[in-house]
Amino acid sequence: MRTLTYRHISSFILLGLILGLTSCSGDNPTEIKAEVSRNQSSSIQSVSTNVTPKIKLAENLPKKASSVQPRVIDLTPKIKLAEEPQWSPNRKQIAFMSLKNPGNEEIYVMNADGSNLKNLTNNSVKDRSPVWSPDSKKIAFLSGRNRNPEVYVMNADGSGQTNLTKNPAGDYPYIWSPDGKKIAFGSRRDNNDYEIYIMNADGSQPTRITKNPGYDSVLSWSPDGKKIAFLSGRDGNEELYVMNTDGSSQTRLTNDSNNNAGAVWSPDSKKIAYHSSPEPFKKNGYIYVINADGSGNTQLTNPGISQNPAWSPNGTRIAFESYRDGNSDIYVMNTNGSGQIRLTTNKGRDSRPVWSPDGKQIAYECFQNEESHICLLKV
Repeated sequence: MRTLTYRHISSFILLGLILGLTSCSGDNPTEIKAEVSRNQSSSIQSVSTNVTPKIKLAENLPKKASSVQPRVIDLTPKIKLAEEPQWSPNRKQIAFMSLKNPGNEEIYVMNADGSNLKNLTNNSVKDRSPVWSPDSKKIAFLSGRNRNPEVYVMNADGSGQTNLTKNPAGDYPYIWSPDGKKIAFGSRRDNNDYEIYIMNADGSQPTRITKNPGYDSVLSWSPDGKKIAFLSGRDGNEELYVMNTDGSSQTRLTNDSNNNAGAVWSPDSKKIAYHSSPEPFKKNGYIYVINADGSGNTQLTNPGISQNPAWSPNGTRIAFESYRDGNSDIYVMNTNGSGQIRLTTNKGRDSRPVWSPDGKQIAYECFQNEESHICLLKV
């Protein structure tokens, strides 16, 4: 079961997840090699532009957030471990990963009120990390059923489960394009460092779009479909970058000694929210918002571990998790850092907030009595 430490989308956690999947099959991804495709890599724009932004503090940051206690609904009371909630774009269902059977992770879906719970994968190996297609008709997920981590896709009812990546190297993470026609993903197929690829939604025409020393990890696709935000270690530290969807105009947005991760685009594609933590991990981690061109980098939260920002669908608020009061809880704030409100007071960990598409509810992981559930609250 996952520990109560704060999570970063960083290289060692990424590898930990993949090693966990691969452990079921006995293959070690560090031993897997693939032949480099010259045709795919010859046109890659490998030269990046560096931006050195000035970081500022949001004005009048509150020293302590106010607190409200909305009604909380446990959607998975009969499951001992449920994580990674993902709301379908049509608002009707929530997909998540469950460990209902010890040692085996599966993808489940349920109605938004917790009814009609269904195991979609029902496989003897680990399946996890569901991501809905924009039209809510398909779900991409990570599976170890082919003796290594692969990106799969299935229909929303669990039918038609198909391996998209079909490569002996590790493939993870992955995101849909806003129009649902493409999937961007990370892979080690051409070397030992992760690079970013794009393929059609049916798995055809995988094309490598980064080629740099150090790993590149895809994070999020801008809602207007023009840019991809990603994390890279090419400069010796985890920094936030953006690029065009063909791999051109790779631009570094952050330039500091911290671990920068969790980047998500604002609904209008003009800003990126992310979290940043000292290295080695210490007591503080902050939520920042930066313009898509690297300007206006602003710290929104005060000392205390804050991470996993999520924009509201209308772009006026940001939900996040914070450990500032000695326990991990769900908070919301305005996009300038004002109006910070603590929404949960659970004695266990509350984490990974996900807005409903209409912006009226937040689903999240709630940990209590040594069990992790999917909970729901109205905002």
